[in-house]
Amino acid sequence: MFQFDTLGQEIVEELSNLIQEQVILTDRRGFIQASTDPERINQFHEGALLSLREKKILHMTEKELDLLRGVRKGVVLPIVIEGEPIAVLGITGDPQHIHPQAQLILRVAELFIQDAMKRKQKEEKVRDLEFFVFDWLTATKKDDRFHERGAVLGIEVSLYTQVVVIEVMNTEDQFTIDEVDSFISNQNIHPDLKMIRWGQDKILMLLPDMNQEILKSELEYFLLSIKRRKKIIVAAGIGGKTGYSDLSKSFIQAERAANASKKLKRILFEHELRFELILQSIEESTRKEFIERTVAPLLDDQELLHNLQVWFNENQSMQNTAKKLHVHKNTLSYRLQKVEQLTGLSVSNVHDVLILYLGILLLDEMHETSIR
Repeated sequence: MFQFDTLGQEIVEELSNLIQEQVILTDRRGFIQASTDPERINQFHEGALLSLREKKILHMTEKELDLLRGVRKGVVLPIVIEGEPIAVLGITGDPQHIHPQAQLILRVAELFIQDAMKRKQKEEKVRDLEFFVFDWLTATKKDDRFHERGAVLGIEVSLYTQVVVIEVMNTEDQFTIDEVDSFISNQNIHPDLKMIRWGQDKILMLLPDMNQEILKSELEYFLLSIKRRKKIIVAAGIGGKTGYSDLSKSFIQAERAANASKKLKRILFEHELRFELILQSIEESTRKEFIERTVAPLLDDQELLHNLQVWFNENQSMQNTAKKLHVHKNTLSYRLQKVEQLTGLSVSNVHDVLILYLGILLLDEMHETSIR
């Protein structure tokens, strides 16, 4: 069905600019739904109704003005899509002057509407697929109806064993339906791969069983193509293989891996997660309390905090850290002693160093989350 509220006004404005005349668009009842003259909207146009019924172009002359309600001098043209009249286009002016252009204008309007209707059908199909995958990954029941829905959408659900999550690094970046459609057409990961948006900042890939080295290699190339085309950087996580009915497990794993991928800046399989696995399982309240008990005293001295972060980044090398900070080793040593005094944790004790490192990681993660 043609959507007058979203496309009607756009059509009349485009056509009016093309022919420099006043334009209206009526529905099948003859009521004006869009017009270059706002006062005519919702008025009845009897000439349009006749044009629609007879499926032909009609001239609105002085004679028609006296006989028909709501008409002005001009031409009315029925818009017929696949043999079905769906609307009427009206152009105000001298019928003899307008008629030579009428067929061209009508064709432009029909192409405009056909393109819009195809786009709408495509979007509806995409939505159906997105809703189906959402149900697949969140619902526990996989009955006959679930399989039937998959078949209607062209999905043999039993083929799929693995999920990949691709997520933008900057949440302001988003994926459009057209972009995902283009990605699907150009991907070489697997011919049966299914790809949908998950929200607007994530892409989900559903994959049949395949070689994991090939998956990683082709996925790297795919992410590179996204970076080139959209000028954005994305993270990617790969869940483990499961049965199709347990695909939600692979999805959860892929999300976890994608989250870690943002920090490590490389594609991650979920089974590669180690320390990150522990970090992601810590509740928000526990994170805050742990930070409070460890590195919180350093928040009032950003220089000390930064020095400690660099020290960890440089694998606790005094020489490399001092060089990185452009300070003398004795200065760095003094600053680390001050860290010990403020936190009560020793930088030379393995246990305390681990606690400090965990505190720094949780603090960095909390800061990144607040930015996002």
